[in-house]
Amino acid sequence: MKRKGMFVTFGLIFAVLIIGFFFPNEQSNNQQTISGESEDSSISEETLTVGLLQTTSHPSLDEIREGTIQGLEENGYGEAENIEINFQNAQGDQNLMNTMANSLVNEGADILIGIGTPASQALKNASSEIPVIMAAVSDPVGSGLVESEENPGANVTGVKNQAPVEDQIRLMTDILPDVETVGLLYSSGEDNARAEARRAESAIEQAGLTPETYTVSSTNEIQQMVASMAKEVDVIYLPTDNTIASAFNTVVSEADRYNMPLIPTVDIMIAQGGLATVGISQVQLGVESGRMAAEVLDGKNPAEFPVYIVEGGDQLINVQKAESIGVTISEEILENSKIIEPEAGGE
Repeated sequence: MKRKGMFVTFGLIFAVLIIGFFFPNEQSNNQQTISGESEDSSISEETLTVGLLQTTSHPSLDEIREGTIQGLEENGYGEAENIEINFQNAQGDQNLMNTMANSLVNEGADILIGIGTPASQALKNASSEIPVIMAAVSDPVGSGLVESEENPGANVTGVKNQAPVEDQIRLMTDILPDVETVGLLYSSGEDNARAEARRAESAIEQAGLTPETYTVSSTNEIQQMVASMAKEVDVIYLPTDNTIASAFNTVVSEADRYNMPLIPTVDIMIAQGGLATVGISQVQLGVESGRMAAEVLDGKNPAEFPVYIVEGGDQLINVQKAESIGVTISEEILENSKIIEPEAGGE
């Protein structure tokens, strides 16, 4: 019996050796496969979708959009790495804007970013759950986007574009000391424009001047309105306004017919034909919006994430425009300003 047991033992050992000889890689392959699966899962990263909705096309909003993408990338979220950007532009059409906002929600965006007040409002109306970042909104409380700037209270937060209105009016009076009546031109249909106009009216009155307001409901009314203003006011002040900005070339060309100075709120409009302003960089507004979006993607709760306010700005002057409309600017003002070269066709 002992000898029989020895034969069985030797047989089993021999069988194991034969299997190992003919199938040497099976076990290592299995281990390799398991190891490979683990490695793949560790390096694969979920791609998040950023829904980006822009109110309309014009250079200032385009710069905000570019800055937003830059801000996302600087804070760990790049298109070539871990996010996909679904960009939509409503071209100023409110019905289309609402449709696009709902589409971004239905297509599964992980975060929504609105370039301009109307776009931000459309996104807020489309979802109460997906985080919404408003990029450069003048009056987030008044436009119904947040409960308060310190505690937004829901799924919306972002950047407030608070124009330095008092500084802009001060610069205007320094350059144009004989001004008495200031015309404010803005769109009657934009919450942000109405809020900025109210602030400007107050600043103009505090400066001892008379404000006169003029509103348009569409770009088609701008040319005639500017012509009317040129007969009644000494200078035109332009609050932040998407409608006016989208047709700014029309404003400039008509104002130039009457040598009418334009004081816009937005920095980029100086190169496009405005005379002077104290302007905040539109790119920087976008960068801050992108930063806030990245922080929300990292886990920050928008309901408790205070609205970021960009303040201050550079003193900007278009000297060629001043010369062409007969405005003389003192050397002291010029020394403390950034001289902006006009764009082609913007002189």
